[in-house]
Amino acid sequence: MKINSPDFYNALKDYNFDIKNNSGYFWKQDYIFTDFINKLYEIRLQYPKTNPMNLIAKLLMNSSFGRFGMKPINTTQAFLTKEEFLKISENYDVTDWIDLGANGVFVTFVDPNKDTTNNSAVHIASAVTSYARVLISKFKNNPSYKLYYSDTDSIFIDKPLDPLFVGKELGQFKLEYIFKDVVFLAPKIYAGVTTEGNYICKIKGYKNAKNIAFEDMKSLLKNNANLELSHNKWFRSLDKSNIQVRKELYNLMVTQNKRDIVYSNNSAVNTKALKL
Repeated sequence: MKINSPDFYNALKDYNFDIKNNSGYFWKQDYIFTDFINKLYEIRLQYPKTNPMNLIAKLLMNSSFGRFGMKPINTTQAFLTKEEFLKISENYDVTDWIDLGANGVFVTFVDPNKDTTNNSAVHIASAVTSYARVLISKFKNNPSYKLYYSDTDSIFIDKPLDPLFVGKELGQFKLEYIFKDVVFLAPKIYAGVTTEGNYICKIKGYKNAKNIAFEDMKSLLKNNANLELSHNKWFRSLDKSNIQVRKELYNLMVTQNKRDIVYSNNSAVNTKALKL
């Protein structure tokens, strides 16, 4: 397993893990994003959310670090005649191809001579995500709160956070909802009614989540319960040169991909960490 040092030291601090290091790399430590992020944040504050500049600044802030972790792409795609395709297949590793009939072939092949320089620096992307996990873990593992659900950058707890951590400044949390009744079923799948009477339903990969009744969502807490839904999805076909909208089934149920489900009286009541 490969981990970054912030994760490593955070694990040692809170748990009595027996970890053996086989190998590793040392990198120079510095604040390389500070000025860049602060400048983009200033731009966001200058424009309302309806302005494209706000969105552009937000995307640059949230996704720039990921560019450092991108895998080099050494494949090439091209429209070729049948004769050109035969020559390519003799000299290169063809990974995919689509026969376009009289129009030739659309081919994907590996070109070992292709320049794949893309300024990747995986250690930077790894460090950013590692520090983010360490930061959110301070709230997830805080005994002062009862944690109901968490995601990459969010937590659902039983009481208000210290005002020190909440606000509009960079790095602070934002209060999204206060639920009076809520159910969490899986990562990025939850539903609830706020104290203001608004119904919130989030289902990853399903566009019509708000149309799913709250009682239907709560019924999924029963062991082996599921909801068979359907929604329209777009499918593109290069060989047929078209885009089709087709109805696709979506099976909604509690999952144990990240944590074990704890059942009582045939109903999910809690989760616990997976043991590897």
